[in-house]
Amino acid sequence: MTPGRDDARHRMTATSARPSGAGNPDGRAERGRPGPLLWIAAAATVLVFLGRDAHRLSAPFGPSHDGFNAALFMTGGRAIVEEGPIESRLGASSRTLFGDRVVYAHHPPLIYLASALAFTLPGPVEARARLPAVVSGLAVLFFTVILLHHSGLGPGAAAVGLLFAFGTPMFFVFGAMTEPDVLGLAPMTGLTLLWQRSRRGVDAPLWALGSAAAAGALTSWQASLFSALVGTALLLERRRSAAAAVLLGTAVGAVLTGLWMLWAYQGDVREFIERARLRAGAGDSDRVSILQAARQQLRYLRDLFPVGSWLVVAVAGLGLLDRRTRPLVAVSLGTVLGYAVVFKNGAYDHSYWLYCLLLPLPLGAAVAADAVSRWLARHRLPRLAPAAFAAPLVVALALTVWRPSNDQGQNRIGAALGAQARAIDWPGGQRYAYHTFGGDGYTDLLPWLRFYARREPFGIDGPASVPQGQVVLRLVDGRLRADPGERQP
Repeated sequence: MTPGRDDARHRMTATSARPSGAGNPDGRAERGRPGPLLWIAAAATVLVFLGRDAHRLSAPFGPSHDGFNAALFMTGGRAIVEEGPIESRLGASSRTLFGDRVVYAHHPPLIYLASALAFTLPGPVEARARLPAVVSGLAVLFFTVILLHHSGLGPGAAAVGLLFAFGTPMFFVFGAMTEPDVLGLAPMTGLTLLWQRSRRGVDAPLWALGSAAAAGALTSWQASLFSALVGTALLLERRRSAAAAVLLGTAVGAVLTGLWMLWAYQGDVREFIERARLRAGAGDSDRVSILQAARQQLRYLRDLFPVGSWLVVAVAGLGLLDRRTRPLVAVSLGTVLGYAVVFKNGAYDHSYWLYCLLLPLPLGAAVAADAVSRWLARHRLPRLAPAAFAAPLVVALALTVWRPSNDQGQNRIGAALGAQARAIDWPGGQRYAYHTFGGDGYTDLLPWLRFYARREPFGIDGPASVPQGQVVLRLVDGRLRADPGERQP
């Protein structure tokens, strides 16, 4: 069915009982700019996102998801600036003070370039490390406002959908974490907005479609998969030019990423393949089943969304029931869940693995709110609609603001340890950052320690294994302690 005939049929079946802009894709809610109610909801979300617990945006890097990712990618950004884009392989290869190199090219390269740009700015390096994520989060919020507006949903329903998704710890905590999927949500949402506008009869420039797809493919694997599926959906809708632009942009981004990885690893990508197999649960250790991953994600979702548990996925799926949002939700929700199923070990280990639910969730929640609005209108109870929308949202947002999530607590603990690591005065001739945190030899899971020490973390048994005149880090009573080495020269 073409958009023109679809819109005409909708106009013929519209009833006078329907409130203006609610459920009518050609109504006043879609013309011009989003109404004040939607912008007020967005502004409230931004105020909480940036204002509450604002010191987290410049907190020291430490052993948490936030500290791990911020330190990891800022290390690459720093390498681009200090060593140059060629020697650093666009951030994938970074050098310690003593010339030891570590290569990390498990994700597309755009995040390193964003971190390098942030590194050149003034201010605390920790705040600069999180700046790409903050900018991306604000862009996602802006794109979602426009997307909801162009979905033909009433302004009240759209505001409900926005707050339902973004007034949550998932966004407040991880929206400021510089990580590929977090940054990748911006081009995903932007591409969805262009797609929706084309469905409403406003064809997007082909260069914009291709650029959004390429940006996604150069940012995260999940965004690359999403772009490919959007291109396929455009083919099924017989929008061949738009489909070609999206698929070409995706292919260009994927090819450039592949060439960059070969360059970074000097042609040997076995380490990357092994890590991918580990994430998929096909490695030699730490395997989990899909059921185990689902149960663990249920715990994460209960903590990160006021509505809790898998009901979040069900609400997102409600967008499948409305033809105005059905293809958008089908592709975005399918991408997020499919990615989690394929890389089930990653879903088990990472509470933010379903972060990109923030794309289909506001659409599904807005569809549900729109249905409630129309039900109230049919029963001649329109005055109750604002209260019905506002009351549960105010309660949910209040709980969200005042109830810290588990990840917020872990971030605070990690930041405290990171501050202690930052303050350590390392002996000038010490090559490695010795520690007793577990494991022997080189340790690639401590990027926060490597960033501050500018030395390669190295696991040992204790002070007896460290030469005199050097130090080893130990965790004693919840604090980092630099103990002197005891081994005789």
